[in-house]
Amino acid sequence: MNGTMTSDQAMACLNLALERNKQLFNEAYRLSHAALDLLDQPHMDIEKFTRYQKKRRQADLKYLEAIEHLRLIMAEYPAHLFSAQNSIHEPPFRLRDDDEL
Repeated sequence: MNGTMTSDQAMACLNLALERNKQLFNEAYRLSHAALDLLDQPHMDIEKFTRYQKKRRQADLKYLEAIEHLRLIMAEYPAHLFSAQNSIHEPPFRLRDDDEL
């Protein structure tokens, strides 16, 4: 991360990077399900199975890209920014151990 960035700029960059990472995982998920849909088609033949394998490889590569992207994000940004990012998604209260659900 650039040392001259303000905290707000760093958070904005982190949010953008995490949004892109979410898109990468969503793309991988869609490719994976498209591959599985090919298996659900009737009358499986070698051509359909070859298309399935190709789509499955594309999904696997996209998952690897998303994982590497996330690894780079985590290496680039300080841990306290992730803590701040997560805190906005936490509920405003927590149940105590003795509270019933």
